[in-house]
Amino acid sequence: MMNSGWLESVTDLIGIKTKSELVNKFAEMVSSQLRLSECLVLTPNSDGRRLIPHRQGDVCSWAVNDLNHPFSHVLQNARAMSLSADELLYWQSDRHFANLVAHVGLFDHVCIEPLPLNSQKIQFILMMIGDQKIIQRAIESREVSQFFDVFAKQWNLLDEMEQEQRDIKVLSESLSDIQRHTEKKVLADELSSVLIGKSRAMNSLREQIVSAAESHLSVMVQGETGTGKELVAQAIHQLSDRSDKPMVAINCAAIPENLLESELFGYSKGAFSGADADRQGLIAQADGGTLFLDEIGDMPLTLQAKLLRVLETKRFRPIGGKEEHSSDFRLVSATHVNLLAQVRDKQFRQDLYYRLFQYPLTLPSLSARLEDIELLSEHFVKAFNQRHGTDIRGLHYRALECIKQYSFPGNVRELKHLIEFGCAQCRHELEVSEGSLANRISCLTFELESIVQPQERDIAQFRAHGNPYQNYQSEFSSITDLKQAVSEYEEQIIRDRLMQFAGNRGKAAESLGLPKRTLAYKCLKLEIKPI
Repeated sequence: MMNSGWLESVTDLIGIKTKSELVNKFAEMVSSQLRLSECLVLTPNSDGRRLIPHRQGDVCSWAVNDLNHPFSHVLQNARAMSLSADELLYWQSDRHFANLVAHVGLFDHVCIEPLPLNSQKIQFILMMIGDQKIIQRAIESREVSQFFDVFAKQWNLLDEMEQEQRDIKVLSESLSDIQRHTEKKVLADELSSVLIGKSRAMNSLREQIVSAAESHLSVMVQGETGTGKELVAQAIHQLSDRSDKPMVAINCAAIPENLLESELFGYSKGAFSGADADRQGLIAQADGGTLFLDEIGDMPLTLQAKLLRVLETKRFRPIGGKEEHSSDFRLVSATHVNLLAQVRDKQFRQDLYYRLFQYPLTLPSLSARLEDIELLSEHFVKAFNQRHGTDIRGLHYRALECIKQYSFPGNVRELKHLIEFGCAQCRHELEVSEGSLANRISCLTFELESIVQPQERDIAQFRAHGNPYQNYQSEFSSITDLKQAVSEYEEQIIRDRLMQFAGNRGKAAESLGLPKRTLAYKCLKLEIKPI
């Protein structure tokens, strides 16, 4: 039978619910019962390579295979050690152990016991500093042996309970991960009605869009012209927690610098000639929602600096305004140009570049996902039927094979226009035939080669023989103002297209691959009056 002191201690141990509290209470009880000056419990760490002391403030540990300290000998031999003050002089090579026993009294011993007692499977190392006779008598007593066994069993019980809790936590986290993955998969699948395609590239893109929408990072959408950057921006907005607020979009390439600043920041009454009233800018309109800056690579450098400040502070000042306003918006930007190259050429701010590229998304070109052409074509035929009240079933298989041979430099937008052209050729046919597309594709291919091949030929000739055009004269030789010449050419194209569609700007803009608003700005800039 245990004496009352050890029996009372056992009762206290059984009620403890955590391992750290258990080992501290155990050391406290042993120290009190045996009148020790020091009591320390050590256990192997998770990989079994080091012995860790269970005492608050201790940061040292001992390698189990290092024979320079006695703990290793006790652990490997499963035998106790008792060291007098004189014998401790032989154990000074281990600095941590030397510091641990530095204050051992002249008549004290350092007794190191493996626990459980009389077991080959060691779980603990118990170090006690005190009177050797008292310690030895206690170790040999049945009461203390039982007390040590209760401690070990309670430790194992708590360890099993903690392991169960860890397993439950891991299982719960796994289930949560599966649920989140399933939810993301559902959202990504829902996007397939807008971002069409079953290719690996499109499946990956849709999953990335869902992840981007869940984050609060600025998103940069990169891709060639016609790959659907604005559709991606809309999807990110609709899947985000800002979907109940507006998404405000602007094409930075389509608006002159002075107008772009006023469009973004707004202006106060009297800020400039014609500012008859305060006007709210797009940044203010996007408060709580999403601001989409398309073709941000064409934003002027001076405006880039102002945009960077808005992104960092969420505050802005309208043109001519005296007070700053705040706007909490999420930025999504897009570009088809290589922004990093523009940064190297000092055409784009490096600090803004890193601020925009918090979550980059790259859209695949159509030539990289040819397996999606059939699905896209079916979608465009269906959309054509809905708009025009027709009943075209789709593409003949030869027509489909025909368009798959084309490279589509204009990507999905070009495919859409080609399918609409093919649908418009249908009279009484139920399918778009190969013949209705072949001639158009031949023309497109010829136009593309007429642009690309001469450039490649000229570059090769220049590299081989130097400049072959030193005395060459062409219809462009008289141009001295490139900007003016391009402007006049652009004006001629727009006027011609407006004539073609009897002044309908919507159809003219669509045929040129431009938003209607962009065409309106260009007409205003070029002073093209409505027909």
